[in-house]
Amino acid sequence: MKSLKKTILLLSMLIIVLAFSISAAFAADVSGTEFLTGCNLSPGASKAIALFIGNADAASHSYTLTAGDSANSYELYFSTDGAAVKSLTVPAGTSGQVDLNINLKGESSVNEDKLSVKAVRDDGKENVINLSIIINKDHMLTVKSMLDKFDVFSGKSAEITLSVTNNGSKDLNNIKIKPELPYKWFVSQGTETVMNLKPGETGTLTIKVDVPSSQVAGNFAAKFTAMSDEMSSGQISIPVTVKTSSNIGLWMLGILILIAGFTLLQFKRHGRR
Repeated sequence: MKSLKKTILLLSMLIIVLAFSISAAFAADVSGTEFLTGCNLSPGASKAIALFIGNADAASHSYTLTAGDSANSYELYFSTDGAAVKSLTVPAGTSGQVDLNINLKGESSVNEDKLSVKAVRDDGKENVINLSIIINKDHMLTVKSMLDKFDVFSGKSAEITLSVTNNGSKDLNNIKIKPELPYKWFVSQGTETVMNLKPGETGTLTIKVDVPSSQVAGNFAAKFTAMSDEMSSGQISIPVTVKTSSNIGLWMLGILILIAGFTLLQFKRHGRR
């Protein structure tokens, strides 16, 4: 009987210890934040990793987001619906998504890297996790413009020649250009052209950009990305200066006025000969 009581007492104590341990483990996850981890990243390419923040608290909370502590150098920013953000507000009892955008800067010093991501809640509680990043050098794609900038008149078109290089160790197939242009601008030629490149090969693609006649004069940016079946390159931005025919007319009028003024001045000085 005494032996049975001791056994029951030991079991009761064990249950209490286990219950306390489980409660402590859950209590340690004070922020209620959960992340999905890991990605493969090719040099020159961008990658967006979806991170999910779950707020199990009874009140809405704002989470400040940071990322760093990696061996390689990356261009990093968080975004929601395409807009860059530094924090995310999650209502009580729900979860929110934020994308971590990663782009490798320069050469990689290691091919297997880790990136520390931190979400700090508005009450100071935080959660940290390491993302595993594998640098994939099998597929590497870069795009460059033959011109640093270009000028175009409203209502006219401009041809932009882009060079695309396969810097990886495997073939890239069906490479084409994806443009991102100012409002009402469009590509009338070039986006349907595709090419295949073997490792080390470079090809050129010409894009014809049409600017609407309603476009006012000013400075803009045309952005381009090379895309293949295997991956996408980093995006390049080309400065564009738009001029209007009215500007040319004003310049010509100004020149004519100067010529007329100079002629009249000469006539007054020297008189008729």
